[in-house]
Amino acid sequence: MRAFFALWPDEPLREGLARTAALIPPGAARASRVRPERYHLTLSFLGMLEPAQIEAAQRAASQVRAVSFRLVLDTVGHIAGPNVVWIGPGARCPPLAALKAELDRELLRYNLPVASSPFLPHITCLRGVREPPDPPPVHLDWPVREFVLVKSVLKPGNSYYKVIARWPLAP
Repeated sequence: MRAFFALWPDEPLREGLARTAALIPPGAARASRVRPERYHLTLSFLGMLEPAQIEAAQRAASQVRAVSFRLVLDTVGHIAGPNVVWIGPGARCPPLAALKAELDRELLRYNLPVASSPFLPHITCLRGVREPPDPPPVHLDWPVREFVLVKSVLKPGNSYYKVIARWPLAP
């Protein structure tokens, strides 16, 4: 199973993200918009895991002690390598960094993979964009109250994400 931990937007935030993403010029005929039901902010990509590793990931997540917080999504960015456009926070968010660090510590404790690359919190909204677009103004307020474990369901012509477990953050 291909899995990852993420922050999962509620429906009103998804709608706000979709409205903002619709204003971003694709910049290329081959660019594609990410479907709103796929919007998420990855905390930790785990990759392909066996069932025992999924159980270990759930045990690790249950050990995480972090507080709920507000995340301001106020920046549109571009990543040249994968050619994606994203919406995310422009400033560092200490509670988000603490959640990420705590989750990574627990994953390592359970011998699960943790990315060594720097954490860039973002929600991908367009793919196949070679040049940074002229972004619209964005300001979305996200009250983050939980994190989730998600699996990728890969089917020909109909891949989707399914939340398989949720962990609340302390008030």
